[in-house]
Amino acid sequence: MGLMLITGVSSGIGNALARLAAETGWTAVGTVRGDVAPEAYGLPPTVRLEQYDASSPGASRSLAERVLETHGCPDVLVNNAGAVIYGPVEETPQERVRALFQVNVFSPVELTQALLPAMRERGSGTIANVTSLGGRMVFPFFTTYNATKHALEGFSEGLWHELKPFGIRVKAIEPGYVETPIYRAMDEQARPTGPYAPYLEAMNAFSDGVEKRTTPEAAAVGPCARSWTRATASGIRWPRTRARSSQRGRCSARSA
Repeated sequence: MGLMLITGVSSGIGNALARLAAETGWTAVGTVRGDVAPEAYGLPPTVRLEQYDASSPGASRSLAERVLETHGCPDVLVNNAGAVIYGPVEETPQERVRALFQVNVFSPVELTQALLPAMRERGSGTIANVTSLGGRMVFPFFTTYNATKHALEGFSEGLWHELKPFGIRVKAIEPGYVETPIYRAMDEQARPTGPYAPYLEAMNAFSDGVEKRTTPEAAAVGPCARSWTRATASGIRWPRTRARSSQRGRCSARSA
């Protein structure tokens, strides 16, 4: 099948995708911040793990160098690692905003930059950026998070045009409500206080009402996973699809 590099495989969609990739014949390399034993995350021993902290500037370039030296050039790069901020912009410290952009935007951009020369010289590859339904829409109090995902959407679209002549595909993956730890940051919020309290309460109630959330496993075997596990002798075949994500968490894959 080829080599797939997936950032953020300790839980959620990244974890489910790493398991699926290994089961379907890919050489799967995943990143985690801590222990590099696959069994610690419920992953099969065939999944190779690299330590990586997306919140650290420069970590992406170091990761790319290690991957190229140890495993070779990835056929598929999945920029999946991410974080979330939930709350009013007015009450969000600037350092948290910068930290979120580092994880959700600057690190995937840096990792892509570091791997592109090898992909371009080979003349093939797929870059899949996991954005969000919130990269096409905006939800109250997810404003900062949505801003990072809109940035990643714009990056993906521009990159698609730049890399098409070199045989490199770029995809934007837009999950809706998937039952992953990233959404627990909203669900486990303390009861809000202050001037925004009535509106935060309303948003919390909306979240509580979304009962049919997709599991990471279901998302991994949905349209997005079918796209990145389809391969031919000439490389990865990723259908140019564009489907809408629903609030219930269906995962859509589209060409940027």
